[in-house]
Amino acid sequence: MKINGERLCSDILELGQIGFQEGQGTSRPAYSEAFCAGRELVRRKMEQAGLKTAVDAVGNLTGCLPGRSGRIIAVGSHIDTVPNGGMYDGAYGVLAGIEAVRTLRESGYTPRDSIEIIAFNEEEGNVVGGTFGSKAFAGQPQEADALERAAALGIRPEGIQASKRNGRDYRCYLELHIEQGGILAREQIPAGIVDGIVGIARYQVTVTGEANHAGSTPMDMRDDALLHACRLIERMAAISIETDREMTCTVGRLSVEPGAVNVVPGRARFPIELRSLRMEHIEQAISRFCGEAVRPGVTVEQFLRQEPTIMDPALVRVLEDACRTCGLPFRHMPSGAGHDAINMALMTPTAMLFIPSAGGISHSIREYSRPEDLAAGAQVLLETLAALAQSKEGGFSR
Repeated sequence: MKINGERLCSDILELGQIGFQEGQGTSRPAYSEAFCAGRELVRRKMEQAGLKTAVDAVGNLTGCLPGRSGRIIAVGSHIDTVPNGGMYDGAYGVLAGIEAVRTLRESGYTPRDSIEIIAFNEEEGNVVGGTFGSKAFAGQPQEADALERAAALGIRPEGIQASKRNGRDYRCYLELHIEQGGILAREQIPAGIVDGIVGIARYQVTVTGEANHAGSTPMDMRDDALLHACRLIERMAAISIETDREMTCTVGRLSVEPGAVNVVPGRARFPIELRSLRMEHIEQAISRFCGEAVRPGVTVEQFLRQEPTIMDPALVRVLEDACRTCGLPFRHMPSGAGHDAINMALMTPTAMLFIPSAGGISHSIREYSRPEDLAAGAQVLLETLAALAQSKEGGFSR
């Protein structure tokens, strides 16, 4: 069985034109006219592939190829985009799933387990809240502000509850996605098997110095909060690298008071975001930072902690074998970005596969993955589905 790469690329281009604006990118936010048109296109493609389709109360689209066992192998991602985004993020995983089912059916395959392709709604979080659709699907709690925004769209709590699926019905979930980073492209490796989606911790740092006249206060008599903050930021970045080479450390905002060009800064505030597959590494890094940074006038307070999502080891091995069957080199890697797999992993064994993003660019009109990489990833997905069809029931961690 071989994926039709030209057909897959044509599908991606066709969907990518819905919401596309020349020179800007593809804008297909959840619940928009463009989103609904895109979902209808995907629905037609599912039905043409022989799938029975449905749309739930929060806008998730599913297409199911019924099997004999009563269990479901799910394949999915999302079809909403960020404003002025690309045509591969999310959409690739959904359309590759459809292409895999088409290829199976063209080869005369009759599934033992049902195969369900899921096009989740509102993964990007620009309208209601991040991964809103897959949270509802997996029965995970929604944030209060997300519920308020959903209500403004006419989505009631009972509709969200009705969108919940029973995890016992599912054998596993697979998500194929562009990397959205530059590791695979830099290393010229065509496949990345995801070990997990990183955990996130965020801390608010406040540095208090002494505001003073910028002209009459000598440099050696200043207690400049901004200079102190800059040194702390640099030190935190170095500590994170020393603790875990795959940990990321980001300071994306810096506020200075009083914020006047002729006043020595008296206070500076900045958030630190640390991401790693191992929360203990994050804790080690921030503990070391606090040991060096905390002095009179410096405070560090945590305001967010999100645990990592670890992929199912047995399902990861199935992906490894599928890559070898395809003769496709691969490496293991974390996902630094969040995905619908975070929620699906809470209800069924889950695994993810990445393909390269040219230049590591995503959420941009310049987002691009080569046709040969798109086809190769879909072929691994196809081989994975075929392997699961032949394997004994169970064997995963849930």
